[in-house]
Amino acid sequence: MKTSRLILPLFALLLAVSCASAPPAAPPPASGDLWPKIYDDETYLATFASAWSPDEAIGTVRNLQNSIVDFNANLPISELNVDAYGMRVRWTWTEAGAIVKSAGSIIPFDQVTSMLLEYYPTIDKNFKWGLLVYLGGGNPPVSFRTPARDAAERLGKAILVLAKARGAAMNLANTRFGAATAALTDDQARAAGIQKTGGIIISWIFKESPAEKAGFSPQDIITGIGGKPVASGNDLFSAIDAAAAAGAKSIPIAGIRRSYRTEGGKRIEVFVPVVFTLAIDQTEAQR
Repeated sequence: MKTSRLILPLFALLLAVSCASAPPAAPPPASGDLWPKIYDDETYLATFASAWSPDEAIGTVRNLQNSIVDFNANLPISELNVDAYGMRVRWTWTEAGAIVKSAGSIIPFDQVTSMLLEYYPTIDKNFKWGLLVYLGGGNPPVSFRTPARDAAERLGKAILVLAKARGAAMNLANTRFGAATAALTDDQARAAGIQKTGGIIISWIFKESPAEKAGFSPQDIITGIGGKPVASGNDLFSAIDAAAAAGAKSIPIAGIRRSYRTEGGKRIEVFVPVVFTLAIDQTEAQR
C-alpha cells in the first residue's frame, strides 16, 4: 500500500492519449533510496464524482458493511456507524480460543484530504480492491478492501459527498494527466545531469490514465511542455489546462527517462531524452 503520495488538484477527465516511442525504463535500483519506489499495487484513476445527497451517501456506506474488510487485519467489519460527521468501524477476533479482542478506525469527514482507488494483485485474498483515505491533522490514512471495484468506488463516492458537505479541503488526483509528481532531489538531479529546478519526477502512474496511455513510467523526469520549461507540478498542469482551453488536441511533453545499457554483462544506468504526446479529448472539455 502506498503511504506517501503527492496528489494534485482535480480537473476534467481527458482520455485520448497517443503513445511515444521510448527506451525501456530501468529496473528499480538495489537500494531503492534514490528513485521513487515501483509499487506492486495498482492505483486507478477515479474522480469519485456522484450526484448523491448526504443522506443517500450515508445509506450507501451502511449498505456496504458486509463488503468491507480492514486492509491489514483482513477481518470483516463487525460494527459500522456513520453519520454526517464521520464513519466509525470496528472488527473483532478471538485469541487463545476464548479471549475476544477488537480494534477500529475513524474517518472524520471534515479531515478527509484525498482518496485513491487501489487494486492489490499480489494479495492472496478475495478482497483485492481497496480504498485508501488520507486524513489531515497528522492522522494516519485509513484503508479498506472490498471484493469488487464497484464496491470500492461506491464507498469512495459516499465519503466524497460527506467530506464535501463538511467543508473538507480536498486535493484529488489530476485527471488530465493522471500521475503523482514530486520535486527532484539533489541526488536525482545530479544523476540525470540537470539542475534541481530543471524538471519534476513522476512518482507513480494511475492505471487507465492519460499519462499511462501516453507511455510515461514511474521515475521519468518531465523537463518541458509545449516548448516551455517545467520546474513544478503547477507548470505542467497549468500548461495542460491552457492547451485544453485553447482547443488543442494534443501537447508535447519533453522529459528524461532513466534507462540502461548492457556492457560486459552488466546493466549501466543511462538517461535518455524522450518526448511524449498527450492528446486532449475536447468532447470531455465541453461537458
